[in-house]
Amino acid sequence: MKLFMDESGNGNSSQPLIVGAVELGEDADEIEGKIRDLHRRLSARSSLAGLPSFEEFRKNGFHGSTDPLEVSGPFLELMRTIFFRSYMVVTNRTDIPSATESEAIEAMYVKLLSDLSIRHRHESELLCYIEQSEGMSAIIRRLPENVAKQTHKTIGKATPLPQLKIKMVAKTDYMSTAIIDYVMAAVSRWIQADYTTNPTKWEYRAFREIEPSISVLYSIERGRISSRRDPLH
Repeated sequence: MKLFMDESGNGNSSQPLIVGAVELGEDADEIEGKIRDLHRRLSARSSLAGLPSFEEFRKNGFHGSTDPLEVSGPFLELMRTIFFRSYMVVTNRTDIPSATESEAIEAMYVKLLSDLSIRHRHESELLCYIEQSEGMSAIIRRLPENVAKQTHKTIGKATPLPQLKIKMVAKTDYMSTAIIDYVMAAVSRWIQADYTTNPTKWEYRAFREIEPSISVLYSIERGRISSRRDPLH
């Protein structure tokens, strides 16, 4: 089982803080190939040469919050053709008992990976790829032990768990990390629009596009917002 993880809103208090994961099944390598092929084709567009966001895309791959429309549109179309599940923990920073944002992010990674370890407790291992970011190296070293402790605490007893294998990667190593990036960008914009359910609002329509992929969207302050069993729609 492959998980691609990232965080959103870190360092920007005007945005919700989100830690997310995308789960890909046996066709993970095929999906990675499709994303790389799209990157090659879009990178060849000479009409966008010189546009800063496009040059950043050429160099570092897809990014939900900065890609120009000529890039984000085709990537969203690709996302509609593939199967994946997304899981997110979000906070508005009011109910996280942490002294620093880094500690909050670590606690959210622990919760999300603990929940996923329980969900996939019959798997032999979880391969977890986390996008490179400042300060993540120390967190990653602590995650396997902390996740195991939290999981056993939640279950209430010691039980066999999937082996958690975590690797920090760049977007260009695994372009599939862009999937959770795009999902979190849509969720963040919707939350910043005050969870609107007005279909005339673009933020709401964009959220509805990705909601079928959401297995769990959990808020520290509000509880479960949306899930596969209990979606908003």
